[in-house]
Amino acid sequence: MLLRRLLLSAVSLAVAWLAVEFWFGSRVSGIGDRRESLSTFEPSSEQLQRWEKRLKRLRRIESGVATQKSVPMIQFSERYGWALTPDTQGVLNGDQISLNAIAARRSREVGEQPPPGVLRVACYGESFTFGSEVDNGEDWPSQLEDVAAGALEVLNLGVIGWGTDQALLRFRDGHAQLGSDVVLMGLMSENIQRNVNRLVSVRAPKELVPLVKPRFFLDGGELHLLPQPYASEIELYEAAVNGNLGYDLASHEWLAESNEGSGWSNVANVVRAKREREQRARWWLQWKEPDGEPFRVTVALLEAFHREALEAGARMAGVVVFCSILDISDPDRELTALHAALDQRGIPYVDLYDVIRARHSRGDGSYGKTHLTAGANREVASTVFEWLKQELDL
Repeated sequence: MLLRRLLLSAVSLAVAWLAVEFWFGSRVSGIGDRRESLSTFEPSSEQLQRWEKRLKRLRRIESGVATQKSVPMIQFSERYGWALTPDTQGVLNGDQISLNAIAARRSREVGEQPPPGVLRVACYGESFTFGSEVDNGEDWPSQLEDVAAGALEVLNLGVIGWGTDQALLRFRDGHAQLGSDVVLMGLMSENIQRNVNRLVSVRAPKELVPLVKPRFFLDGGELHLLPQPYASEIELYEAAVNGNLGYDLASHEWLAESNEGSGWSNVANVVRAKREREQRARWWLQWKEPDGEPFRVTVALLEAFHREALEAGARMAGVVVFCSILDISDPDRELTALHAALDQRGIPYVDLYDVIRARHSRGDGSYGKTHLTAGANREVASTVFEWLKQELDL
């Protein structure tokens, strides 16, 4: 009798295990399938409701039933995913913002050439270059122009939320028109993650806007552009509402990839994949892996920026390295591998880690919520100016 019970229990456990294996197997069976979806992307009900509401609004505008009430400061971009809107002024995330005709953060327009005897400096990058959490004139590019006392005309071309890839595209699109003498690429440490990301919701699940972006991938050591797939904002929101984002953007979404192999157990494969994705989400660790895709892509983007700028006639093309608020409390987060890679390629750079950390240690206040304060931006401007004087013999 006991033996029979044991056999029945064993059979029940085996059936249950097979059912679990089958269920997990169905979740990973799409690996390698052209229509594989992003397993880590599951929109919330709040996101879906917002997307549906926005899609209805866009369709009403498209049909002429409704009009756009105001010009948004950030708009959809077929090229970049999203971009700043030229000739707009107002409050963005609590900050006073002025954008001129080329969507540079400055109230003054830009002539074909800078004034005689003045060097034009174009600053590309993301929110640390744009100057999130500070008002007009308090961002470091604006303060760099002030510190230079007439020697430099500085253009702030940073865009909130961008990766180095989007900034490289903006440089390529506008440098010939601007003819800048000096071009600077702002690089915040977290950008290493953005540079291998296509659907922002994968790395920022609470993001309420379905932001998508292009990215570059390496093939045979060469950068290849993978554009974002939507030609218009309405096309983007249709894909979001219809559940196609996860399919359209699955290819080369590094943050959602894993080495799920054909192991002995589907359950083990899924658990292993989950752990690997959690590890990939820790972007600061990617700076310790020079052979990893995020590091190699990021360095390749900086190398392309440097090379192309010099080939186009710039006197200097350098990198301004920022640290996050989490970095300054952990010396192990210093980007020594990046320094070595830039030195090896002859790319000039200034790393602000020591400057910001020293300011923070003095209690002078380096960060607001997550971005640099006006005072920290001023110290960045002074540091960058001293660096430029050495590099350019000013």
